[in-house]
Amino acid sequence: MGLLDRFSRTFDKHGYDLDGYDKNGYDKKGFDKNGYDKKGFDKNGYDKKGYNRNGFNKKGYDKNGYDKKGYKDGYDEDGFDFKGYDKDGFNKNGYDKNGYDKDGYDNRGFSIDGIHIDTKIAFDKDGFNKNGYDENGFNKNGYDKNGFNKNGFNKNGYDENGYDSNGYDKKGYNKDGFNKNGYDENGYDSNGYDENGFDENGFDLDGFDENGYDSNGYDKLGYDHIGYDKEGYNQEGYNKFNKKKNELHND
Repeated sequence: MGLLDRFSRTFDKHGYDLDGYDKNGYDKKGFDKNGYDKKGFDKNGYDKKGYNRNGFNKKGYDKNGYDKKGYKDGYDEDGFDFKGYDKDGFNKNGYDKNGYDKDGYDNRGFSIDGIHIDTKIAFDKDGFNKNGYDENGFNKNGYDKNGFNKNGFNKNGYDENGYDSNGYDKKGYNKDGFNKNGYDENGYDSNGYDENGFDENGFDLDGFDENGYDSNGYDKLGYDHIGYDKEGYNQEGYNKFNKKKNELHND
């Protein structure tokens, strides 16, 4: 570039001088001679003071020393870390990780040894200890540490054996295995009969099935389903060969 060109600063048809800068001092990529764009950021996205467009430096801190999560040296603007505790180990409510304040009392006024700050004994003014139980072992809702009330039932109404006040479990059966209607889980009563009066083999109290036949296949009159008795005769006294009983004896 000649001396005249430097002083006259001529521009080509694209608007750039002999050094490659436009009239505002930026090259084709948008950076000035110092390497910064029109908004003041270099090719890596940082300004002259070393902060990016979001206001953080290469180490991740803003001008006030806070990181992207709002913590400074591990603490936010209010002085608490990401777990919610300050440098002394207390949260916003004034309690440490174990739940005690600077004087060593929890939010109910009990010390680590279980002594209440006001009553000076192991129970607060309402009569409950550090763990929330009264002298009889029940909490404010009336349940002990195992979840049972004074009557021995839990919140769902069952005792330690799983039975309600009426003696039935969750499935509706009592200690003997029968429901309110007197039937077990298989549908039989204490005598072994279902609601229709039949046992597990299908016979009623008199020994007959739903069709009226006993285990040998005979009805109450002594006839099978074809109509013959044990000797092979029907009610008219004939066998399947159409012979009467007395005729066979006479033969």
